Amino acid sequence: MSERSLQTKTLDPIRYNEWDSFVDLSPQGDVFCYSWWLDVITRSNFKIYIVEEKGEIVAGFPAAYDDQNRINEPPLTRTLGVLYKPQPDLSDHKRSSNERKWLTRLLENIPLEEFLQFCTHHTFTDWLPFRWKGLKQTTRYTYILDYQGKTIDDLWKKVNHGRKSCINSAVRNGIKVEESDDFELLYHFTELSYRRQGLKLKLPYQYLKLLDEAIRNKGNRLILKTVDDTGRTHAVVYIVFNNKSAYYLLSGSDPEYRKMGGQTLALWEAVKYFRGKTDCFNFGGSDIRNIEEYVRGFGGIITPYYHIYNEKLLHSDEIRYQLNKLLFHLSSLMKAIRMRFFR
Repeated sequence: MSERSLQTKTLDPIRYNEWDSFVDLSPQGDVFCYSWWLDVITRSNFKIYIVEEKGEIVAGFPAAYDDQNRINEPPLTRTLGVLYKPQPDLSDHKRSSNERKWLTRLLENIPLEEFLQFCTHHTFTDWLPFRWKGLKQTTRYTYILDYQGKTIDDLWKKVNHGRKSCINSAVRNGIKVEESDDFELLYHFTELSYRRQGLKLKLPYQYLKLLDEAIRNKGNRLILKTVDDTGRTHAVVYIVFNNKSAYYLLSGSDPEYRKMGGQTLALWEAVKYFRGKTDCFNFGGSDIRNIEEYVRGFGGIITPYYHIYNEKLLHSDEIRYQLNKLLFHLSSLMKAIRMRFFR
């Protein structure tokens, strides 16, 4: 492959179907990289930078922009980064040399002053060209179950004692798992879960609903709920997927029934459902210790991936966030003082 035969450009929207086909082929191409996902999650504020050889896409970078026009990680979008054409017949050295060449060309075309942060696919390993451009990275972790050559019994053996006890208890209590198409139910239970942890969903209801409609229309999501003998819903889990991987994206449970194991049973049924349909099941990871311990219990292999960021812009963003938080609390305090002393 000659350097001169490579062309870099911003992909024309009329070729987005071609990009989506490339996502299906690329080892790094998960559901979050499709043009339709980016269109909804960024409200159409995205670009796809590509490298072509003889009219064929060989590498690409889907850049999601935030409301300040910086390349940033959108809500619920677990992985973006660089996608490469598969090269199964080449040696590791030749393959990595080609990928280095493609990434270098991409970075000549992408305005680096617009970078804030993004997370790469777990198979992306060579981040040095980003470093040489002044960006930095931290290593994060997810848990992945590889379905290759695995039976259901093999998967069950990987589940730890605590998760197994929870699943068995739910089954003994007559809890059953059903497929659902009820977005409102999903949103309600997810909001309950976030509220219990003192968190807030980053994506407002109306945008999450639009995203769900796009995912559903493409056939790339599964909603499972657990119900008891009275028909009461205990928990809901939401999985997004494509031909390569399924991602545990959202879930929630009724606080009154959390200890009955419905959420764990639903997630286990999701693991079984995708065996034979995708290559792997990605549980995600978390910096919150109890969440990390929970997903680790399903037997996935701890797997590193990169969070690449612009240190200067990220620190400025954090300062701005903390100042806004401080102003909010000061405003709340002043309101409370007025209510208390000046009524």
